[in-house]
Amino acid sequence: DLYNLLDIRKKAIAAFSEDNIKTGEPYSVLEDVFVPLYFLHRYQTEATAKIIGGLDYTYAVKGGNQTIVKRIAGKEERSALQAILKTLVVEEIAIPKEKLSLFPPRAYGYDRTRESFNSKLGVAFDPFSAVETSAEMTLEMLLHPQRVSRLIAHKSLDDSQLGFDELLEELMANSIKKTHKDAYYQELQNIINAKVLEQLFYLSSHKNQYPQVNAMVDFTLNEIKSYLKDAKSTGIQKIYDKAMIEQLSNFEKNPTSFKKSAAPKIPDGSPIGTTH
Repeated sequence: DLYNLLDIRKKAIAAFSEDNIKTGEPYSVLEDVFVPLYFLHRYQTEATAKIIGGLDYTYAVKGGNQTIVKRIAGKEERSALQAILKTLVVEEIAIPKEKLSLFPPRAYGYDRTRESFNSKLGVAFDPFSAVETSAEMTLEMLLHPQRVSRLIAHKSLDDSQLGFDELLEELMANSIKKTHKDAYYQELQNIINAKVLEQLFYLSSHKNQYPQVNAMVDFTLNEIKSYLKDAKSTGIQKIYDKAMIEQLSNFEKNPTSFKKSAAPKIPDGSPIGTTH
């Protein structure tokens, strides 16, 4: 499951070193070898997200004595949600500081390809963009308009199901309301929070979903604004919080002007099990 895969991923990243490439190969190759390891959780995250608002069904035929369709139990949904939220935890998706020295600017003749990390830092390796891409991947799966609309429909039929309001509360507790003493972690948290806010803006302005979704998201955006206004942030964080409050105010005044930006694209990555 996702928990086990994240544990395997964490141990593999901890063990990752120059020994993952051949003697004589440039360290630029090491960065590309790291790509599939960093995004190792990608497909299991997608599979886990499908449990939330999910259905167990078959293409049943009359007289076949098969399950036609039933909702995934709320207990399973909540377990899946906690696993998904772990993929938004800074400590889980931050590239460890001690590993960053393994990734120098690209060597001549080893330009970035579709299998490389994207960078907003020119030739330099960009650990922030890796986190941004990973967070966006999770959030687009978790906060998909059809998925969250199903949560509302399912909750109306059975109160034991996971509700969209509960999902939003858990997401806020595990993103916007988290702070870190470590400056690297806090900056990465700001990256994650920006993607959370952007996905909520997208849902708020989306039309092809239940209007209850828009109402709940708008309520959550107001809660975020109030939370940030009451936060006793200082220094640089105070500047970031003020900027986010301004974003919220601008969106509230003119939601139709919102245009979703894309994080750096997930690299295709070399297949797991290559010679490296």
